[in-house]
Amino acid sequence: MKKIHIFDNGVKVYDQHLMPAQRERYKKRNVHEADEEEIFTEIIRAIPDDGCYVNIGSAIGYYVILARKLSPGLAVHAVEPLERFRGYFHDNLLLNELTEEDITIHPLGVSGNEGKVSFVAKGFESRIVQDDEERFSLSNLLQMFKDGTRASLGKLGVKRYAEGAGEQTVIDTITLNMLVERVGSPIDVVQMDVQGLETAILEGGKQSLERADVRTFIIGTHGNRIHQQCLDMLTDSGYEIEYEEAHTPHQPDGIIVASKGGKRLVA
Repeated sequence: MKKIHIFDNGVKVYDQHLMPAQRERYKKRNVHEADEEEIFTEIIRAIPDDGCYVNIGSAIGYYVILARKLSPGLAVHAVEPLERFRGYFHDNLLLNELTEEDITIHPLGVSGNEGKVSFVAKGFESRIVQDDEERFSLSNLLQMFKDGTRASLGKLGVKRYAEGAGEQTVIDTITLNMLVERVGSPIDVVQMDVQGLETAILEGGKQSLERADVRTFIIGTHGNRIHQQCLDMLTDSGYEIEYEEAHTPHQPDGIIVASKGGKRLVA
């Protein structure tokens, strides 16, 4: 029987989906991200029961499942490009007596542009490749997909980059503007944890930000520079910063909460 981890908020996930560092963190406080948990809970409970919540970078489904538990009538959209994570996500939905009929899963990434991009699959640190040094030949990989032969992986240069560095694949991406069109506006809350792609996503959502198609953002930031850039981009688009902390004490990411065109959601 597979071991199950039960968080204090009632969310259940299969223990094998977790990393050792996460298990150690949960011993101190048994929620996924101690600093973000209370803010997230407060925000989800403050939006209308029939509101809309979008999670970009859903991974194994923790926040999506928690949102459904907090507000069963919520329209929930999960964006996750990594097939392995979508499999874990599916398993965890069933574990929490939910199904994919309860949410809408978008099997792609969100970036600054529409297209196909290199993607490093490295567990919870999976991300879209942004540095040229990290990027391998996209055209060769696309040809491999056309050929449909796993045997050609080595010949085409698809390999593990370094010990523990993850493996690269190709994913489809859309912009935040396009995601808003798919979901429909207004969206009450967009939450994202995108491992350094925060500013690119906001850049690809300029029209949506100007129109306040997204009423509230919850953004996990990665580093001082990105944190400040996100603050600048949001305030330049008329968003009010409700909460921001670049260095949270109990989790690895910073946090920004920004809202526009509605009441404050963070007390």
